[in-house]
Amino acid sequence: MGLSAINSWKTYRLGEEYQDAKPAALRELDEYAKDPCVMAFNDEKKSVQFATELLIPTKQTSRPRIMLLFSNPHPHSIQQGMFLSPNKKKVESSFWSVMKEAGWFELPEQRRSPEVLRDFFLNVKYRGPFELLFCCYYAFPTVMPEQIRKIFGKEFFERHIQEEARTEFAERVRETGIEGIVTFNKSIFNLITGLKLDRYISELKKEKMVEGSVQDTTKTIPVFLTYPTGWRYHQDFKELRAKSLQETKDKLLKRAGP
Repeated sequence: MGLSAINSWKTYRLGEEYQDAKPAALRELDEYAKDPCVMAFNDEKKSVQFATELLIPTKQTSRPRIMLLFSNPHPHSIQQGMFLSPNKKKVESSFWSVMKEAGWFELPEQRRSPEVLRDFFLNVKYRGPFELLFCCYYAFPTVMPEQIRKIFGKEFFERHIQEEARTEFAERVRETGIEGIVTFNKSIFNLITGLKLDRYISELKKEKMVEGSVQDTTKTIPVFLTYPTGWRYHQDFKELRAKSLQETKDKLLKRAGP
């Protein structure tokens, strides 16, 4: 079970939840649940071992550190060893071009393979205003975030998965010294800020910022919510997403100061 430099293994020991979780995973995730490079169920131990992802640069710079916070890994990206990898038709995620257009970073002009992008961001080879961390709030890989609860059930999700995520997120914020967070998921935004935001896309379309904060041990860290990475429900979806990200970038730069 080989892993890329940004992937690691975790294990959930399930007990009585196992008999429902395994068939639910096969039902919800199909071939991903059968891929030992993504996850493996152990009938004897009633556990599941799975790959997750986290990209923290190996090189530190003088730029402000910003966390890009996603809901949870996608199994297809786990298979390819990099966040937001090309889809099954080998089409690149629009995330990369939209972030580039918004001025967050430059990109290699050619061979933007998962391996190239992983090295590019791990070693901070990009020009841009920030040093970026790519993180997931939940560790378990699914196609859609709501599948985690469907697979493991409400009790295990709330008792174990949510508590683990809350603890690991707080530790990561404290240990990495980030100065801001950008998230692409409303539920994650609400979880980490304590807000109860409902509809927000209409606010973004009006070029309004959707903002909250999390409290570290020594400082308040701003959190911005922007369009989901796959949002395309408007004829000008790329322009709208880029505009929101550009305004977020500018506000984070202003907060970081000289």
